[in-house]
Amino acid sequence: MISAETVTRTLEKMSTMTPPQIQTIINRMSKEQPVILAYLLASSENDAFDENESQILVFVGVVVWQLMRQRPKGTRMITEKRLEKVEKSNEAQLEKMAGDSPGDFFSAAEASVKSYPEPEVLRYVVEAMMEDEEGNTDNPPIREENLGYAFLYMKNVLDAFVDR
Repeated sequence: MISAETVTRTLEKMSTMTPPQIQTIINRMSKEQPVILAYLLASSENDAFDENESQILVFVGVVVWQLMRQRPKGTRMITEKRLEKVEKSNEAQLEKMAGDSPGDFFSAAEASVKSYPEPEVLRYVVEAMMEDEEGNTDNPPIREENLGYAFLYMKNVLDAFVDR
């Protein structure tokens, strides 16, 4: 399991990269995880996202990939079939939860985070989309109307790496 310290260390490393270093890591990702990179790029082009939100989506996805590479079997290549299976599962789960009351939805979401195989990575994803750089939730980097899509895309990426 990825620790909170590993998440912090990886995020700090990624946040201080120069443009050439970022290009190098994107080139590596295109070789190691072409399906995930293509998915991130396609997801970030959703017309609902502004440029900043698109960049955040790709950055968070690259951080997730860097974190998941540190797990046993974390370097196995994710296939389109695997990603499609995860997408269908997450969409079905969202549809099931859509009819819940806000309290039921919150309880189910909270329980799923607690039981998630990589809780610190999932926590990072949620915080990256819902908190500004100072940890303030009043000014999230992803607009409220786009949080659902952004979270679904990132959950699909993370779930593709997690054996369940």
